[in-house]
Amino acid sequence: MLLEDKVAIVTGIGPGLGRDVALLFAREGAHLVIAARNASRLEAVAEEARALGRDVLAIPTDLTDRAGCRLLVEATLERHGRVDVLVQNGHADGDYKVVTDSDPEDWRRIMEVNLFGALHLVQAVVPSMKARGDGRIVLMNSGASTDPPPTLGAYSASKAALASLVRTIAVELGPHGIRANGIQLGPMTGDNFRGYLENLAREAGRTYEEELALYNEQFALRYTPTPEECAGTALFLASDLARPITGQSIAVNGGKWFLT
Repeated sequence: MLLEDKVAIVTGIGPGLGRDVALLFAREGAHLVIAARNASRLEAVAEEARALGRDVLAIPTDLTDRAGCRLLVEATLERHGRVDVLVQNGHADGDYKVVTDSDPEDWRRIMEVNLFGALHLVQAVVPSMKARGDGRIVLMNSGASTDPPPTLGAYSASKAALASLVRTIAVELGPHGIRANGIQLGPMTGDNFRGYLENLAREAGRTYEEELALYNEQFALRYTPTPEECAGTALFLASDLARPITGQSIAVNGGKWFLT
């Protein structure tokens, strides 16, 4: 197993990618500390991971609360004595307004989660990683960081800043044996994705299957990746297989962005 007896903090636990990362890590031998704002959803995923025979601690956490992020890491250290892996998956969506009509407060709100939430976790987890001379940090990002869509200016800016954070901490923490990488995600299947395509299909007078086939023409691989598949990249970056890799933002999107 790729993460046998490793201790991993995974944030942004929900019905999609966060859950899939946590369960994949558990199947690969990791003990988990998982975090999200929704306590009931968090505990449901914790039970799934425990059923795989792993120790799982579920801690409701608001990433905008710096003290709360520190408590999350402290609880991990108290239980396990170390943190081997941090996967930051929590995020805030965009405001869906053109930049000239957007509210700066919405930009601040989005930055608080997408940039400062990651910063809070990194600052909390790094001292113990430095002390051990080893650590793996994976920050979930978006293709919007390099190819910003219209009406997602705040979200795209926050993700571009996150990509810069990855490169900066890779340079600063590399001498201490700590690797830091990002994953630039594209569209993924799931309930929200299906609802989006169903709306497009209704407006165009097409079936869902017809709309999906048209949508998938955007991808070099001609299909929309699943959260389970994207979780595999997080596993790779968290494992020793990626030991020489740091400071990278890896596009995991079925080849969508370089076609558009």
